Order: sequence, then structure tokens, then C-alpha cells
Amino acid sequence: MAEPMNEELRRVIESDMAKWVRERIETLPEKARYRAYNAVRCLVWAGGIATLEDTKYREGERGYRVPATFMLTHALEEAVTALVMSAKASGYGRLAKKVNITDHYHKTTLSWLCAEVVHMLEESRPALSFDSENDQIVLRVEQDGEKVYQVATLGLLGARAPDGTALESLADTIIERHGGEEEVAKIVKDNGTGRNKLMYATDTGFLTGPPDLEYNLRKMAQTTMGVLWAAVDIAERKDERAQIMELILRTTVELKNVAFPPEKRCRVEAK
Repeated sequence: MAEPMNEELRRVIESDMAKWVRERIETLPEKARYRAYNAVRCLVWAGGIATLEDTKYREGERGYRVPATFMLTHALEEAVTALVMSAKASGYGRLAKKVNITDHYHKTTLSWLCAEVVHMLEESRPALSFDSENDQIVLRVEQDGEKVYQVATLGLLGARAPDGTALESLADTIIERHGGEEEVAKIVKDNGTGRNKLMYATDTGFLTGPPDLEYNLRKMAQTTMGVLWAAVDIAERKDERAQIMELILRTTVELKNVAFPPEKRCRVEAK
């Protein structure tokens, strides 16, 4: 008998591309490997918990949307940790060591940044597909009105300034997209405390989870598997440099600093 699993999530983690990624987790550096396995395990737990939404407890304060969503966020944090640990062992150590894997603000900022990069890339209308004949994930982009197919790798992604020079950070771009530093600081802080707000009651009540659990299951599972793919890709191509990986690591730290300026932390600690 098959284990209970929400069908939206099952379709994601049992897709050909997700299976390709899961089969390669074993090749990750040891410190990244178990975080990656645990990310997948948490997705499975989220999918199982979500099936309980069909019971008599599905609605209101006793619904299972909160624990299912909690496991989704935990899966993504574990995937982000796997990515950082893979980066440390794959030639990005100088930047990766600045991302604190025990800091929720760093981890949630990195995952948010990955989603922002996906939105920024949508102008070129990229699409991923699985090439079963060659056992590889393929990236399709549109260039000058034509569809171009290449083996998917982070090395294909990057960002340039209007003058054509390679960008070193996406912080200014993200800040501009979201209306200034104050708004970005608010997003970073809200993201970093999201799990606590989800799980803990306040003096005035508690949350009952997202109104559309199916959407959350699908999108967060896709994001988690995407981050795991990135961890595998940089490990397999450790002799190559992916500009987008450097951008994401550097920008993660810079955006955290927008919300929590280092000099302010120093003054508080000195008191």
C-alpha cells in the first residue's frame, strides 16, 4: 500500500527531474549530503501531513495546514544549508563562509533571493525539461526569437550591468525592485521570523496556515528541489565558476546587513 501523499507534492518530488536530483544527492560533500536528504524527507512529511486536511479536522484552528507548511519551510531551509555547504566544498568557500547556516535570516534571505532570481530570469522565458535519452536536465531559453537548448547548469546564468560588465551583487537590483532599503529590511525580517509566527500563539490568537495549501505544497517543493539541483550542480562542476552562485552568496549577506546593519549590532553588543 502506497504511503499517503498529497498529489500536488507527489507530482513534484517524483518527477523525472526531481528523481535525477535525488539520485545524485549521494555525490554531495558529506556535510551537504545529509541536509539534502533531510530536505527531501521533510517534503515527504509535509505531503503526508497535508493528506490529513481531508479528515474532519481539516478546517479552522485544528487544521493541518500549519504543521504541513512548517515542514515545507524546514525542507527549504535544509536545502539552502545543503547549497551553502556544497558551495564551501566546491570553490566558493570565501563567500559561503559568510553565510551563517544557523542564522534563520541568512537562510530565509538566500531562499527568497533564489525566488527573486527566477523572477528576474523570466524575461528570457527559460524552461527546464528532462532529456531521458541522455539522462540530463536541459535548459531552454529564447534568444533573438529562437529557442536554444543547452545542458542545464548554473554556469549559464549570470547578471550584467547596462554597460555589459559582470555584476558583483544583486543587492541594488533587489532594493530597487522592492521600493527601497526599508521595504527590503522588512521583508528580510518577516521572512526570518515566519516559522515562529506560524507555530507560536500570541496574546491575541494564532495562525491557521495558508488559505491555499495546494499552491504552497507545489511551489515550495519546486523551490526546494531547485535549490538541491543547484547544490548538486556546483559540486559536479567544482572546477568551473558560476557567477550566479557568487552573486547569490554575496547578495544574501548584503541583504541581511540591510535589515541588521553590522555597526548597529556592534554598538548593541558593546553596551
